[in-house]
Amino acid sequence: MRQWLGKIILLALGALVALALCEVGLRLAGIEYPNFYEFDPVLGSRLRPGLKGYWLKEGKGYVSVNSGGWRDGEHELQKPENTVRIAVLGDSYAEALQVNQEEAFWAIMEKNLQGCGNLRGRRLEVLNFGRSGFGTAQELLALRHEVLKYSPDLVLLAFDTGNDVADNSPLLNHSDATPFYSLRDGQLALDAARVQRAGEAWSAMEKKRNWLGRFYTWRQDHLRTLQVISHSRNIIGEWLSSSSGDKPAAKGQGLVGGGMFIEIYREPRDQAWKEAWQLTERLLLEMRHELARQGIRFAVAVLSNDIQVHPDAAVRKKLAHNPEVEDVFYPDRRVARFCESHGIPVLLLGPYFQQYAAEHQVFLHGFQTGLRNTLGSGHWNQYGHRLAGQRLAQWLCPQLN
Repeated sequence: MRQWLGKIILLALGALVALALCEVGLRLAGIEYPNFYEFDPVLGSRLRPGLKGYWLKEGKGYVSVNSGGWRDGEHELQKPENTVRIAVLGDSYAEALQVNQEEAFWAIMEKNLQGCGNLRGRRLEVLNFGRSGFGTAQELLALRHEVLKYSPDLVLLAFDTGNDVADNSPLLNHSDATPFYSLRDGQLALDAARVQRAGEAWSAMEKKRNWLGRFYTWRQDHLRTLQVISHSRNIIGEWLSSSSGDKPAAKGQGLVGGGMFIEIYREPRDQAWKEAWQLTERLLLEMRHELARQGIRFAVAVLSNDIQVHPDAAVRKKLAHNPEVEDVFYPDRRVARFCESHGIPVLLLGPYFQQYAAEHQVFLHGFQTGLRNTLGSGHWNQYGHRLAGQRLAQWLCPQLN
């Protein structure tokens, strides 16, 4: 019996030593996968306030979350005197976890606007309200519940054609914790049933949390070995799910680098996409009305999709020559036409990015980190953010009067 007990103790000690060595190795290598998100009863999700760490799932950005659950520094609710405030709304492109905060387009934009003559000695402050997974519906809710508290002078919406239109539709977006709007007699009506159900489940789980549950959260936050195991398990689970067909792919998906939906590059043909576009345009108009009532200016920047601005013309032709595609900049131009017809200043970054990438043969999307190379696909890299920040500053400066 004593021999068995000794062996068990030795095995336990060996496991602890192995875990400690693994932890030290992961920390020295800078590898971590913290859980950045938690449930939000209004918006569906938010970054965990106060959390700091590296985002390694794409690129390598050091992330610091402020007390409000946004990827930004702290800002006082009351706007300081002699200050012009710009609030940025958007999705994962504005959240920009893939790059360091000072490399994000809104930080570059703020830096470049400091020399704008139209400020006339005033201080400029840019506040970031971007969050991964947001569509225009969640951005409208964020505007009402978060942005307006900070008294911005201008709100800039970073519109991502790759998935923003689809994200606004419950028929195309199957998230379990996303608030949606619908059109009823021409008016926007909030249907937050999914968020409510998710909130009830979250509340029930929180009530049942005991010391063991809190310990589980603590160890996931502090033990990188467990973070790597969980991350690997998620990757394997997603791969098995997609390969087995458990989660049906959205209609039109499959073109590498072609955005999340091929349908965004043509006039909508089925009812789901027609309604998604109608709802998206109505949400944009509601933002304009909401801000106009309070004397706040509104502007829209339409971002780029990776394949639209790939430096290799042959790659871009794969999209342009697809029989399902009418115009690679169809969604950009459609949003621009709508904004212009309703007096909303709008900037298209896609055509500008395409010309720049082709002339300089530079990838504006994607990363090359370690053994992983995603150049040409995914989110903006440091070059994309820098180019966007510089171009936006040039465009916004004349509007700061």
